[in-house]
Amino acid sequence: MNNKTTILSTALISALLFSAPQTAHADDDTNPLNDASFELQLAPDDGGWGLFGPSWFSTDEARRGEQSMFNGGFSGFDEFGNFFGTVSGSFQGIPASPGSKWRLTGFGLTSDTLLGVPAFGIVQFSFFDEFGNDLGTVETTDDDPSTPLAKVSNEVNGQSPVGEWIFLDTGIATAPDGAATIAAFTLYVDFSGSSTFQGVYFDDLSLCAVDDDDDSDSDSDDEIECKEFDDDSDSDSDSDSDSD
Repeated sequence: MNNKTTILSTALISALLFSAPQTAHADDDTNPLNDASFELQLAPDDGGWGLFGPSWFSTDEARRGEQSMFNGGFSGFDEFGNFFGTVSGSFQGIPASPGSKWRLTGFGLTSDTLLGVPAFGIVQFSFFDEFGNDLGTVETTDDDPSTPLAKVSNEVNGQSPVGEWIFLDTGIATAPDGAATIAAFTLYVDFSGSSTFQGVYFDDLSLCAVDDDDDSDSDSDDEIECKEFDDDSDSDSDSDSDSD
């Protein structure tokens, strides 16, 4: 299921990501994401989040502050009997260099039980070259370079408790040769056929550039020390604390 999600999202995003400027400033020294808690509603041209599918800044739910990001959609059959689904999300690009290691965290919530499968929300990241080609990550794509796969988090899905913010964590992945940009996503995928509009709220994202000796299997947010992000240096010094 995660592989399907990744292929759909990266195919959709490649053109959008490189039509918008990359983030030039960040919320803090260790989180290069701009407006990581979705409070500012900045346009992509101002360094904010690009949106695709049914996605918007929402005041219906917020973990902290007053807003979050909502990604939703509908899956079912049209009037001609053709099945369709939804992939919706938000994304932001940050400079990154080959060999740099990153981790993305955040929180997701559903206000109602998600119906059917697959219907889920995740955060994920992938690397792109200077021409906008999706490279995936070293850890997820090494076995088959022809099919780049993003590094994805655990899911908010139909088994998740309603009305509760779930910690989402991709773990650590490495930028492959040729990487120029890392793209962080919130993502909702629905191919459930439930004929119900539904979705997931996201808040407090954090993208963390980590040292080479950090354990990629670590799943605790306080076990990772994020490197300081420097706009004037290359991506090896980019850093960001996972969304929490």
